[in-house]
Amino acid sequence: MEEKLKLVEEENKIVAKLREVEIGEIEYQEVKDNLVDIYHTYVDPDYQGQHIASILTEYLFKKLKKENKKAICSCSYVDHWIKKHQEYQNIWYKEEN
Repeated sequence: MEEKLKLVEEENKIVAKLREVEIGEIEYQEVKDNLVDIYHTYVDPDYQGQHIASILTEYLFKKLKKENKKAICSCSYVDHWIKKHQEYQNIWYKEEN
């Protein structure tokens, strides 16, 4: 991707834009103090396969780390992603059964 991807923080989501056009997003909500549920990712089909969802997910995990928050990974993509990224395991909130 030659053009610069821009990530924009909005309320409870981060949006990926190219030329000011939204091409992807990751959505989350705070469920209690210092705990968020990441429940949705989306990438426009024209831009799939370019790691946009991974870029959005990593950006959000860096943000949560700075804010000292934990994440529930309800979104299947994020659940799969976190299992491959050991550096963010301490942010992943896993409910004990």
